[in-house]
Amino acid sequence: MLEVSFIGRRSVFNELSSIVTGPISVKYADSRVIRAVGNEVCILDYYVDVDCSGNCVRVGRYVEPVELMGILTSIIVNMLNHELIKMGIDYGTERTGVVLIYDNTPLIGSILTPVKLIKLIKLINGRFSEVAIGDSPSARRFLGRSINDLCSITDNILIINELESSRLRNWISTNGLMGDVADAYAIALTKPKITIKCPNLKD
Repeated sequence: MLEVSFIGRRSVFNELSSIVTGPISVKYADSRVIRAVGNEVCILDYYVDVDCSGNCVRVGRYVEPVELMGILTSIIVNMLNHELIKMGIDYGTERTGVVLIYDNTPLIGSILTPVKLIKLIKLINGRFSEVAIGDSPSARRFLGRSINDLCSITDNILIINELESSRLRNWISTNGLMGDVADAYAIALTKPKITIKCPNLKD
């Protein structure tokens, strides 16, 4: 589906690899000339001096994991059919599971703090179909504060009954996802009890 090459620090490569949960190929490259076309993307570290043409992205010296997730999300949104892309959020006051899926297949996922979640949303350059969030008192407070931020990246916000989504948890755990990321995936796959239509704030 998507082939990502990385040139640079091994620590950044390892972090990048840990975010990927689905059919995205991430490889460590060692080349002086890179041509990234079609479904290929090359991510370059800040100090790397190579000839890169096509789909090339450079990261900064002090890149954070949430920034890598923002880069990958923006790449996916702009390269794939946005109508089939959905984000699932299992919101918590300390830990928030986030997953991005394409046609119900998980592509990337991570556990973020609420502050990092807002940072991720603001880093995303693009717009996709739906954001699904599990219903809870803390999630409602988050929506009250951040609905405009969410509507800047999506067409619809789906409110999910977490009792319903929890029924998928065992099946999801046997398919490689764990913890809050698995909960976020279950939320993304569950039929919403409420749908909030967003205006396109980026138009």
